[in-house]
Amino acid sequence: MWLLAATIVANTSFALILRAAQRRKANDVGVGMFNYIFASAVYWAIGGIARPEGAATGGVYGLIAGCFNVTIFLLLLPAMRFKGVAISIAMVRLAAVIPMGAAILMWHEAPSQIQAVGIILALLALPMLSLDKGVNHEPLTARRIMVLLGLFVSNGMTLLMMKAFQETGFVAARSIYLAMVFSIGALVCGVAWLRTRTSPLGWTEVKWGVLLGISNAATNILIFYTLDVLLASVMFPILAAVGLSLTTVFAAVMWREIPGRLGWMGIVIAVVAVGLANR
Repeated sequence: MWLLAATIVANTSFALILRAAQRRKANDVGVGMFNYIFASAVYWAIGGIARPEGAATGGVYGLIAGCFNVTIFLLLLPAMRFKGVAISIAMVRLAAVIPMGAAILMWHEAPSQIQAVGIILALLALPMLSLDKGVNHEPLTARRIMVLLGLFVSNGMTLLMMKAFQETGFVAARSIYLAMVFSIGALVCGVAWLRTRTSPLGWTEVKWGVLLGISNAATNILIFYTLDVLLASVMFPILAAVGLSLTTVFAAVMWREIPGRLGWMGIVIAVVAVGLANR
């Protein structure tokens, strides 16, 4: 299905664009700020023109989701530095088990025995990905474990909020939901940059930020459209498995960011896990 394929490509591009900006020494917090400013402007403009029903509900859900969304971004920055993009994104992708579990418990999308095995394998992959020394072969500290677990939980909650908002039935208010998500991100990243700035932001940050914003804006609306035609318990595993595979291959070939043995085992198990969960 072309819609699912477009969602996978857009979703995969986000982390790769962010990592490319990091590798080119751009201020990644500044890049994030411009990313969120661009994406929020797009959706506030759409929402302002459409004036959709359920705008207040979309705003409230977006406010909560925005807090988790920007947490993912800020945790992803250090995670990619000490683990590389493949393992960091593996932790993010595995978070698909959270909305899957919610879909099972709250919306009664009953899993098969094979899907249950997939969820168990996903949980098994988590410690493998966490304990791998990453591309820099640096020791794992308690702080780094918390960063990786924070990525897992934050992305799971972000995906869960998207599914929960989808269930409200206010489809037309998606633009307001996303505008609020990205506005929270812009605000938090702006404060983070002011607190940590060492030099002024320039064209490099604007360029990478707008590129990242295009990816971000496209990914989130495409996920909503895909949820219109696929169950959450089907869509999230496919998105996770294929996106993780593409990210790992690209990072290994283009940047030589090759995980250690434990990391590869975790990535393989993660791909199998989300594949089984889609059966």
